[in-house]
Amino acid sequence: MAWQKKLYRILKKPPLKDEPMSRHTSMKVGGPADFLIYPQSIEELSRVLKLTQKEAIPLYVLGQGTNLLVRDGGIRGIVLSLADMCSFCDFSNNSIRAGAALPLSTLGSKAAKRGLSGLEFTTGIPGSLGGALYMNAGAYGVTIGELVQEVSTIDFTGNCKIRSGRELKFSYRWSAFQEEEVIILDGVLELISGDINKIERKAKMILDERLAKHPLYPSAGSVFRNYPGKPAGFLIEQSGCKGMSIGGAQVSLQHGNFIINRENATAGDILALMEIVKQKVKDNFQIELEPEIKVVGENGSK
Repeated sequence: MAWQKKLYRILKKPPLKDEPMSRHTSMKVGGPADFLIYPQSIEELSRVLKLTQKEAIPLYVLGQGTNLLVRDGGIRGIVLSLADMCSFCDFSNNSIRAGAALPLSTLGSKAAKRGLSGLEFTTGIPGSLGGALYMNAGAYGVTIGELVQEVSTIDFTGNCKIRSGRELKFSYRWSAFQEEEVIILDGVLELISGDINKIERKAKMILDERLAKHPLYPSAGSVFRNYPGKPAGFLIEQSGCKGMSIGGAQVSLQHGNFIINRENATAGDILALMEIVKQKVKDNFQIELEPEIKVVGENGSK
């Protein structure tokens, strides 16, 4: 295809062709992406976006792959990673500007070392800042949206824009980005000065609690959204689903809302197990669980 040659000409770093997405997701499953690319600059990114628009090439933006399930058939078109151009972190007084590809764990650690409080809740949460902003990640009564001063984005025609936190209308596991065709580039967060020792102690307490509850096998974190007043994990456990398995996928014995890749699971195994769990909860509680993880790609194998 002509567009493939154009893609190679645009990028300084050659794209990865037919790249298994199992290498790029925390669940360790997923078929191949036609092309996985790593733009090195805004200029390169803008040119890629204009190419995808002109040639009608499917485009998927990859974060840390931690809240993601890629089907076994993989992803057609282009998968885009910002890891090479949006992994920076700059401080100015109590504000921090960080790239969308920066891991949350790195962001929280850097803030703690500077005596800045507010990001302790991110300790042990996998994923990147961009994904956290997109999903309005939260824990322990705090969400990332509460800290946002502004966010920089680029749309699919290559135009950049800066948005204030007030414009983005963050709510439970939701942000305005979920209804827009934009890519998050970076964000500015406002933190609070505090005692380094107290901040680090709180972060360690949160990490220890997470490690005690969360399984060590590959997973994508919480599979289903919490139902108001009734956590999904509770509903799943009360429905007798703990330990249930299909193929290499299993509902974790440690946490009902985690499905783990216990032994060479396929995306098909995980999706089938999700459907059984949903039906069990519906039968027992008349509640329809909604996925929190994002499912992308094609069924079958390429």
